[in-house]
Formats: sequence, structure tokens, C-alpha cells
Amino acid sequence: MKTILIPVDFSKESRKALSVGASLAKIISARLVLAHMVDFDQSLLKIKTRKYIKHKSKSSKTIANQFDKFIDQDFLKDIIVEPIVQSTINFKNIGKIADEFSADLIIMGSHGAKGFSEITKGSNTEKVIRTSNVPVLVIKENNINFSFDKILFVSDFKEESINAYCKIEKLSKDLNSQLILLYINLPKYSFRSTKQIDDVLYSFFKKADSPNPIKIIKRVNRYSAYSIEEGISNFTQVHPVDIISIPTHGRKGLTHFFYGSVSEDIANHNILPVLTVKI
Repeated sequence: MKTILIPVDFSKESRKALSVGASLAKIISARLVLAHMVDFDQSLLKIKTRKYIKHKSKSSKTIANQFDKFIDQDFLKDIIVEPIVQSTINFKNIGKIADEFSADLIIMGSHGAKGFSEITKGSNTEKVIRTSNVPVLVIKENNINFSFDKILFVSDFKEESINAYCKIEKLSKDLNSQLILLYINLPKYSFRSTKQIDDVLYSFFKKADSPNPIKIIKRVNRYSAYSIEEGISNFTQVHPVDIISIPTHGRKGLTHFFYGSVSEDIANHNILPVLTVKI
């Protein structure tokens, strides 16, 4: 992991994300790319008038001053920081920026979204999670001290999640973190017996090239709940963790509207940092 992308709007949420990004960058010797999006007057952009040039010049100076103040932090000492400015506000483009800069991780500050606006528009965080092929770490602006000590990986352990698991496992090793594994057993059609769960886990870790599938499935916590969100919430109340990691399909369009995405809901609602990895 060499490059971390952080979308910034100079808010307290993005400042928290910057602090976390700096902590991670020091451990793995990565650079930070800070992306700020600004909505220049597109009508002026088309005709290229003097008014547009003056408008853009003034805005650029203001943004430069904001960036100077924003990155004037002691915790950024000895870290390579590269500020960039995008001329449109479109969080769906964050994934493209990540690809352009070969970013290995996106860190976002978020305060979440609730109610009808969440259903119809979703949060900016959700837009990034749905469109990014790069893992997204969502940080909330709260009083919780960020730590990399314990990473919880939540999954149904189907074959499609193997790549996500391998990425999380590698990250936990790079950070010298304890990786905690959780399977949530849901009622009705998703319910599995202990033997069925063992069979699913054995197949998963064998295909993930685990050197000892039997040993690792004994580490998997099994927890019964009526929903994934409820299971994670209840489990983490008894077993404290620092980061919740979960695979995501990144559903789009009507599929996302009618069914939603478990990973996006967790990232949006949980007070703990949430790391989503695209399946």
C-alpha cells in the first residue's frame, strides 16, 4: 500500500479522516493524496469569458489558502501530501481519481445520512462505496480514538468474498492487527446448522489457500441475529473491535434502491470505522 486518497471539504469530518490517514501512512510509508471538489460556474466555463477566468482565479486562491491551513498539522510531518482540486462536485468520480493515482485505499470522513434523503439520494459516502473498486475506510467524527489493533471481518464466507478476505488479511498483517472473523447466522432461508456453517467455512478457507483450514475455522465467531446490522452491533458490544470490515457488491440503480446494501448501511450508521472492500 503506497497511496491513500482522502476526499476533503475542510470540515471536521475530513480533518478526522486526515488524522487517521496520517497515522496509517506513517506505519506503511504511504503518501496522502487529498482531493477537493469545487463547483466552478459551468456556464462561465463554456464561454471562457474574462469573468470566468477571474472567478476561477479567485476561487483557486481561496482553495489554496484553505489547503495551506488544512495541512498545517504536526501529525503530517515527514509525510508526502499531494493536494489536488477537481472542478466539479461528483462523489461518483472519487473511484476514478483513485484509479488515476493508483490509490490502494480511500479514507472518508462521514456524519452519515438518515431518513428519506438516505433512501432517495444516499450519503456521499455511499456513492463512493458503490462506485469505487478501491477499499473505502469510513471514519466518523466522534470522540472514539482510532486504532488498528483489532479488525473485525464480517462475511457470509461465500466464494465471491475470497478476494475481499485476502485483502483484509494482508492489511491486518501489514498493520500487525488482530483479525477477528464473524459469521452471522440469519433466520428463515439463510439459517444454517453448525455442520452446514463448518462446510461453508472449510470450502472458503481451502479456496483462499489457507495453510490450515481446520485451524482457522475454529477462530470464526458464529452469532445469531435477525439482521447483519443487528448481529454486528450486538457482537461488538461484547467483543470490542477497532474497525469493522465487510465485503460489498456495490449495488447500483434499482437494485440498490429496492434492496439497499448491507455494507453501505453499516458504514452509514455504525459509530465505528468501517472498511468496505468491493467483491
